[in-house]
Amino acid sequence: MERSARPSGARTAGMGLRLGKGRAVFARIDRDTVLILGCGRASGRSVSVRADGTGPGPGGGFIATWSLPAGSPSATHGFAALLTQPDRDAPLSIVDVDDGRTRERFIVAPRPISMEDAATLFAQAATGESVAAAGRLTDQLMTQSAGRGRISAGLSLIRALQPSDGFIELVGETHDGGIVVMGWSHQILPGRCQVHLLADTTTVAECYVASFARPDLPDGEAGFVAVLETGGTLRADAIKGIVHNTGAGWHLTPVHARVQISAALQTPDHVRSVLLEARTTPEALLRLRSVANGFTGKDTISSLPLPVRMDVDRVFETDDGDMLISGWLLDPENLVTCVRLRRPGTQVRLDDIWSRLDRVDVAQSFADQPAFRASLDGEDQAHGFVVHARLPDANRDTTPYLELTLREGRRAFLPLAPKRMPARRAALQQLSLLDASNWALPAIVDHQIVPLLSMAASIAPRMETCVDVGVFDDKAGVPIVVSSTVGMLEVGPLLALLALDPQTRTTPIVVAVGKAAYQRDLIRLQQLARFYRLSVRFVCAAAAQDRFELMSVGAEAISCETVITMSGSLVPMAKGWYGALTMEARAHPGCAISPMIAYDDHSVKWAGSWLSQDGDQILLDRYAGYPLMAIAAMQLTRVDVASLECCIMPRLALTQAMRTCGVYLGSKQKAGEIGLRLHQAGMTAYLLPSIQLLGCDEPASDEQNGKLAALAERIDSRLLKDRSRDGAASPAMLDRVSA
Repeated sequence: MERSARPSGARTAGMGLRLGKGRAVFARIDRDTVLILGCGRASGRSVSVRADGTGPGPGGGFIATWSLPAGSPSATHGFAALLTQPDRDAPLSIVDVDDGRTRERFIVAPRPISMEDAATLFAQAATGESVAAAGRLTDQLMTQSAGRGRISAGLSLIRALQPSDGFIELVGETHDGGIVVMGWSHQILPGRCQVHLLADTTTVAECYVASFARPDLPDGEAGFVAVLETGGTLRADAIKGIVHNTGAGWHLTPVHARVQISAALQTPDHVRSVLLEARTTPEALLRLRSVANGFTGKDTISSLPLPVRMDVDRVFETDDGDMLISGWLLDPENLVTCVRLRRPGTQVRLDDIWSRLDRVDVAQSFADQPAFRASLDGEDQAHGFVVHARLPDANRDTTPYLELTLREGRRAFLPLAPKRMPARRAALQQLSLLDASNWALPAIVDHQIVPLLSMAASIAPRMETCVDVGVFDDKAGVPIVVSSTVGMLEVGPLLALLALDPQTRTTPIVVAVGKAAYQRDLIRLQQLARFYRLSVRFVCAAAAQDRFELMSVGAEAISCETVITMSGSLVPMAKGWYGALTMEARAHPGCAISPMIAYDDHSVKWAGSWLSQDGDQILLDRYAGYPLMAIAAMQLTRVDVASLECCIMPRLALTQAMRTCGVYLGSKQKAGEIGLRLHQAGMTAYLLPSIQLLGCDEPASDEQNGKLAALAERIDSRLLKDRSRDGAASPAMLDRVSA
């Protein structure tokens, strides 16, 4: 075992302060404080020290004297004084020392000495009085509220006057945000104390210490284990030593050159290995036991000798760090007082925010086990849970886990392996696991799914690549931006219809599809475009969730002022629709104009949207479901919100309105938010009933089966209402668009 070295300021017996007669030196402590050292005849407790340009030290000042080991008539005592110097540019040249009987004047050296040199002068005195004086000075400097300069000065005195006390041989972090140190020391006493941690900056920490027998140390010296509460402000591998005050003086325990750095998962095992032999106070022992009972990366719930069991079915983690967890907790005797989701340094409580639901299968699985047989309640089956939570400031590279706190204070852990995916997919997959008739579904939707989607940031879609067929010139006419989530099945027939219309045959067309459809259908779509002699730009949009995000990427791929948006599922009912839209757009510049959209049974799908004054709906489609001929004769009509499924409008207004749009399960309410943004930005919208297109509802994705479609629509309506109420689509978020 490596032993401690002698202090850096080596003491030499009989050697006094090396200061000339009538001379003093000073060391700067911080911006406002100086330490003055000298030797003369003054002695006693009533000594006063005054210097030009200074005032009394902090808290009334600090002055100490001590006998020199080999005194002379001209210098029998040394003195040290802490003085304030409000103006550091003021000269510091004369010091007067008065002990009530004699008064001496000293000339101060013009250049300051370092604090290390000042500490060495203390160490050279080699008397009990000088060491005691240095200890009192250190107490003044090492107060908890002291600044960095005073702490640094105190550390210089400690290093010079005290030998290193043992070594720290292991340093590890805990999942609770604490730091564990293990090693050996003569002076660290069991119990709770306050210490200074040496690192790049010195930190004050609460310290819980226990000692234990170390047979590998001579003379019966003891080892120690300590938990340091730093509030997560310091990493374990940054610690260089511990400075502590035993009441009889200050001591430094440095980190050994071959220190072992323990990971958070291994730290509890190190504490557990010495806990049975630990000697300390009850308070410190409780803290050490808490660390020893920490998370080690293993499931400890399934082995509890109590009727408590827990497991998870799905764990999703979104791109924003939100987590959606579903599982069950069987606790028939109510032994669990708290359930937390944790990562190192951060946590959130779950049992006061989760939504419970019946899990009859869980109770049936444990009904035959003796520990549960007597306590299971056949009427209470709400063992399942679904919860959405976000861990603040979490390191997502670390393992998340659930922590159960039991009534007796014991903790148990369940590590999690989350599946990372966007919030929209996580919500859809979670909802697909639930029965539509489940009594808990409204609470799960309102308290878990809606908050998850509300907090999620939309992933901006981007153009990954594009290919032109024919001579593509977006200035040759108003481009048609076609978006399709399906690909060839929708776009193929639409390209044929556009080729048969003389007005659209020479029009620049942008076709935006998702990455999968682009890779699958590009060759066949290119062949169709060449066959029909169309001018088409095929755009691959990565991370686009719906047809409207595809439209925005397609609009980004061109530079014209005006575009016609068109869903790939629409079919023009007659030729000439393109010319009618562009003619009205020239008559109403800067506006959004949409044709009427009908179902194939000749009923109205969309014929204008108006803002609702009350009720749950934000937008009302007044004519939806009407016979087509009942309103086909209407003239150009002002509406509040146009339909982005087919609309002629300024291109920049479209791309700007799509930015920071909310996350929805479907596309209908998302289109409503985009339309509201345009309306609130001052854009006038019109319906052109004389032009009709046939369309159908957007096909459901594989994740949205029949029972989920209606639920997704209700969730999206709630999201749109909340975002509108909270001002997420307010005019301040968009530049004003000229009408």
